[in-house]
Amino acid sequence: MSISLLGAVKAVPWGDVIAAAPSVVQGANALWERVAKKRKKGEEPSVVAPPGASDDVRIAALEQAVTELQKEALASSQLIRSLAEQNAQLVGEIGALRLRVRVITIAGTGLLVFVVIALATMLSR
Repeated sequence: MSISLLGAVKAVPWGDVIAAAPSVVQGANALWERVAKKRKKGEEPSVVAPPGASDDVRIAALEQAVTELQKEALASSQLIRSLAEQNAQLVGEIGALRLRVRVITIAGTGLLVFVVIALATMLSR
């Protein structure tokens, strides 16, 4: 198991993962900061119509809140897509490694059988 895990780690395109990591981290941090600012305890939401405000003011405040939520949803979906792409790359590489391990195991077994037969033949002469 540890050999296949080591092989999986070696086969991962770390250059691509490392190249994409800063943008993923930056996106996650920006999203986290935006959400954390709005969710602090005791604070009112950033977009609130004053009590007794007219319908137009309340509608404008709600439209602004919806716009901010749409921006957060877009940022979240982009981050999730980036993570999903990296996950797909890792899964693909692990699948290829599993195939390589099977081929090497079969070849090793065949070589072992060949060596045992050759050794037995040499010793019987």
